[in-house]
Amino acid sequence: MTENIQCRLCEGISKFSFSKKILSKHKIGYYLCENCGSLQTEEPYWLEEAYDPLNEKFDTGQLVRVFHNAVFLKAILTHLDLLGCRLIDYGCGSGLLTRFMRDIGVDAWGFDSYSAPRLSMGFHTDTLEGATVVNLCEVAEHFDHPLKYFDEIFSHHPDLLVMQTNLLETVDEGWDYLAVDHGQHIFFYSPKGVEYLAKRNNMLATYINGFIVFFNPNFFEKLFVQGSWVLTSDFQEALNSSVPNFLNQMLANGYKYAIQDHLMLKNLNSINS
Repeated sequence: MTENIQCRLCEGISKFSFSKKILSKHKIGYYLCENCGSLQTEEPYWLEEAYDPLNEKFDTGQLVRVFHNAVFLKAILTHLDLLGCRLIDYGCGSGLLTRFMRDIGVDAWGFDSYSAPRLSMGFHTDTLEGATVVNLCEVAEHFDHPLKYFDEIFSHHPDLLVMQTNLLETVDEGWDYLAVDHGQHIFFYSPKGVEYLAKRNNMLATYINGFIVFFNPNFFEKLFVQGSWVLTSDFQEALNSSVPNFLNQMLANGYKYAIQDHLMLKNLNSINS
């Protein structure tokens, strides 16, 4: 282990902080950036092992996490009049979030270079082109070189990026979010790191209901009381009632949008054949 490495987010100097054993076999170093305050592992050479499909057993909170993500997206998209825009779930995994959003009528697509979205087959894209909204639910901590990935994402100029990851508040070798059992968490963002990303990409960033929200500055007055970072009362009310509102819409629509998707895919299949 070296004493210093280059930060893979801001390219500052990251100093050795501590070491841990991951996957019960590899002793690796963790480094704290002097500039942006983020924590990162050494260059991750173990990722092929970490992404063994059997390691998915450690993700026991997948369903609850994705449901809360979908509920929040529905509330903020509705408030910002973005329900008709394209949403791309970056690192979509099984495709559950994509399917949730499509089942309430959102033009949602999954993007994942390492996984087949079995729950939203047919709605998987290999480009972020045309995305107004990008969703990163428990994805950014998996980025081996986050600056590269975020530069690519923001190069498509989304108006809204919703990110869910646990922020680094203090350095703690026992922090369970280090996830040493599966070894997939390799970068841990600090609030200063979030600020760095926002400024680099001419966005504003805030924290709402456990989500990090990067947004076009033009949305500020729709989200916050003028001259403050206090949420507007109508948006706060929408957030408070977001769970029943989401369930009511999904159940009231029944299979409406699922059937539409089925017919669309069926027509595309007949054209291609």
